[in-house]
Amino acid sequence: MRKVLFVLALPILVVIGLVGVALISVGGNASPAQAAACVNVNGTTFNEKEVPNGWGPLVSKAAGVAGVPASVLAAQLEAESNWNPNVTSPVGASGLAQFMPGTWATYGQGGDVRNPAHAIAAQGRYMAALVKQLLPLAKASNQDIIKLVLAGYNAGPGAVEIHTGIPPYAETRAYVDKIMDTAQTKYGESCPASGVEIGALTGKWSHPLPGSTFTSGYGPRPTPPGTLNIGGNFHYGIDFSTPGAGGTVVAVMDMKIVIAHELQSSSGTWVAGVSLDGRLTATYSHMAAGSLRVKEGDTVSAGTPLGTEGETGNVAGRHLHFEMYSGAPVDPRLGAVDPKLGEVKPIDPTPILKGKGVL
Repeated sequence: MRKVLFVLALPILVVIGLVGVALISVGGNASPAQAAACVNVNGTTFNEKEVPNGWGPLVSKAAGVAGVPASVLAAQLEAESNWNPNVTSPVGASGLAQFMPGTWATYGQGGDVRNPAHAIAAQGRYMAALVKQLLPLAKASNQDIIKLVLAGYNAGPGAVEIHTGIPPYAETRAYVDKIMDTAQTKYGESCPASGVEIGALTGKWSHPLPGSTFTSGYGPRPTPPGTLNIGGNFHYGIDFSTPGAGGTVVAVMDMKIVIAHELQSSSGTWVAGVSLDGRLTATYSHMAAGSLRVKEGDTVSAGTPLGTEGETGNVAGRHLHFEMYSGAPVDPRLGAVDPKLGEVKPIDPTPILKGKGVL
């Protein structure tokens, strides 16, 4: 937490028109030991083996209390103390989770701040409280609750509320970015999920929206612990947005277009393409009406223009919503799958795009 004082829909392939609200992480060449260390917490994949000293199960349990991905809590502990339970900051923050004395008095439940089990459990309780406090802001402003909670942990929730988002402090913004990246690349990415290995995905790859900024990641948008969350609150896929006029949406890989549709709903104009080997499906939604440049049945190469970034539904302004699935559906609009390929599952596109060097 901050050491100076300052006064978070169903998949397209299942139901037409609803865009992402079960995290399946895709990694490259995970070993059997890594696979055995992977657990599912809150629908998200977490590699407990990456956590030192056998503390992985403690992090998983705390994540269940917080309603936050365990990979995020692990990355947060690494950022706070580098897993040293005896570290104390110049302003008095102590332990693995770097609690200030006043905050520890509230969430430590009389435990020892230098005891890893006590500190990690308290981290879960405090993060749960931050989720509850900041969720109204996240919903009202369509911001990622996970990022807001991390900012609140670092700078204080009051600062997040005052600035109606991540405060403009260089330390806090770097803190949030570092934790989100570490959670993805270290504590979750090495877990196998669908059998899709990045190293086995050959051929040229392209960014789905060249010149854009990554605006929203794949993962849960949790509701406060103890509340009923029918249907879940999960963001399948990832979002990109370009400055100025809408950017050109392109094929990320060589693929066959199976959907090219002007859909009259919140998903807008959207495209689905299946890799030529049938192992992956990519979908693009929120494209501008009338911007389609491909038709169903076309075979296109990576980098081929598909349409133009749009703002259909005005959910979060102009942006592209990009999803990936393992396998190839017979018809994504009906949710049917090819029995030879097995079940089509949503997967996080981020490690794939990073692994191919386009993100």
